[in-house]
Amino acid sequence: MSPEIGQLLLTLSMAAAFLQTLVGMGLIKLPLSLQDRLMMNLVAIHAIGLFSAMICLGYSFITDDFSVLYVALNSHTDLPVQYKVAAIWGAHEGSLLLWVFLLSIWGLLLALSKKFNQQTMDLKIKSLGFIGLISLGFIVFILYTSNPFERLFPIPVQGRSLNPLLQDPALVMHPPILYAGYVGLAVPFSLALASLITVKHEALQYQWAGIARVWTIAPWLFLTGGIALGSWWAYYELGWGGWWFWDPVENASLMPWLTATALVHSLIVTDQMRLFNAMSILLAIISFSLSLLGTFLVRSGILISVHSFASDPTRGMFILMLLGFFTGGALILYSLRLKKERRLKLKIFSRESLLLLNNVFLCTAAGLILIGTLYPLLVEIFDAGKLSVGPPYFNFVFLIPFLPMLFFMGWGAFSSWQDSELKDLISRTKWIFLSVILLSIFVTFAVYNYAGLLTLVGITLAGWTILTGATPFFKNLKLDRRNALKLLPMSLAHVGLGLTVLGITVTSTYGITFDKSLQFGQSAQVGNYEFKLIGITDKNGPNYSAKVAEVEITSKDNRVAIIYPEKRTYDQNSPALTEAGIESNLGRDLFVALGEDVGNQSWSLHLQYKPLLRLIWLGPFIMILGGLFRIYLSKPLARKLD
Repeated sequence: MSPEIGQLLLTLSMAAAFLQTLVGMGLIKLPLSLQDRLMMNLVAIHAIGLFSAMICLGYSFITDDFSVLYVALNSHTDLPVQYKVAAIWGAHEGSLLLWVFLLSIWGLLLALSKKFNQQTMDLKIKSLGFIGLISLGFIVFILYTSNPFERLFPIPVQGRSLNPLLQDPALVMHPPILYAGYVGLAVPFSLALASLITVKHEALQYQWAGIARVWTIAPWLFLTGGIALGSWWAYYELGWGGWWFWDPVENASLMPWLTATALVHSLIVTDQMRLFNAMSILLAIISFSLSLLGTFLVRSGILISVHSFASDPTRGMFILMLLGFFTGGALILYSLRLKKERRLKLKIFSRESLLLLNNVFLCTAAGLILIGTLYPLLVEIFDAGKLSVGPPYFNFVFLIPFLPMLFFMGWGAFSSWQDSELKDLISRTKWIFLSVILLSIFVTFAVYNYAGLLTLVGITLAGWTILTGATPFFKNLKLDRRNALKLLPMSLAHVGLGLTVLGITVTSTYGITFDKSLQFGQSAQVGNYEFKLIGITDKNGPNYSAKVAEVEITSKDNRVAIIYPEKRTYDQNSPALTEAGIESNLGRDLFVALGEDVGNQSWSLHLQYKPLLRLIWLGPFIMILGGLFRIYLSKPLARKLD
């Protein structure tokens, strides 16, 4: 009965989304105040219906209802409860239901927002109308091509279980967090389109930017957290110690993050200086379009990845049609309704100019990644052979815009609106620059061995980003604490990015990877550390069996740690999976992955020493803190501005 109820609730949500679209687009003529009340009710019904449908699907998983096809394909009676919950979004149909449910939550939060007044009420209603239209398209897609409540007869005795790769605590949280970021970009997208069709007076055309700023930071936070969590999972779960593989699906989340970062900065200029409105609207469209592109790549079946959820290209074509409709329609509306802005007269080193320059770098990086991701697919589609674009391409082209961006970003933190001069920026930052150069030379030559100019440049720019991000906050803390608090979100974001760059640079250059077959009692040296294989034991989990290695790590005859890497087997049809053993602190990671039994009590081991690896994930955490503080400050600041 639960699947039928879920089906009815999905249908109810589809009807609510349809009416939400009609009211939002003004196709049902009502007074503005009545439109607002009706829209609030429709948005609530829409969200509650989808939430209840999620509960129905979850109930089917928890009760092992294998009469539901989706449950039979992705669950098992022995599957731990937390992974039965994760299985709700562990494959194509459920992940799409989660996607549209999160969209309804964003819509509900927008409807409840207090940032709208009488002047901007029409903007709110039109935005909710666009969100309703997006939701309507995806609910129709779910009901007619990807229904998670489809029944299965005859009913199997047992299910196939969840993909073993997804049976991990990080993967329980990763999809909802990442999807919240993907889907949340629908809010600035909808606000941008609503501004094009609601604003009749030039004085009001920038109001959407002040509202959209927080609604862009919030999904940006989720994207940052989702990407960092996925990177952490890739590091310890895939067995080879990598934290980024330039997988097409990884790229699909990085591209909207880059353009959303550009959008956040563009909205600052639009809100405060009444500039770059056209760029802000275009970036809002591009960011959400890239999120839809990521949805298409993951669920179309056109690529093979541990992250992909579908192998049916016909369903991918439906998503491609939705992508074309929303992106194409938004760009047509943009070209027809955008009001011409006054000619800009920007000083080259003003804050707005430097923000514009950094946005160009961010969008260039996103564009280069897009080319590398889609080009092999296009070559294969047109029967021109098979082409692989791997890490060497991405590592090279990403540096082209990213290195100068880091430098100018540091200057941007010290620039002033409208009237900054080069000599002023040099005067304000010369001591920071000299300090960073000296510190980088010391780190590169004294702490680590010099490994090339690019490493020195990377460490220098990381230090430059950290110090130029932190200095304005600490300088203002002595003079004006109120202004210092306003600068804290920017400082945290820049410091976090600098720490991530430092971690990537040092880890990539000075990390040591070593493959070795060891017998029990034998050791292998990796850097200053000795890894000794003590023995192998058997272990039985709730739905798997495992071989567990005991590895002792010592340095200069002092024991550092004993770690226990595993090799798990879930069933005969699935390959054995590695659970790495990791001993870490902020300065370095020691990593062991258990390989194959090569006979004679000898096992292959993958050993790694990675200096400063933790900075790669500490950086995003600090950036998230900055974004959260920015959202916290928005309410009192908004009241003051009103």
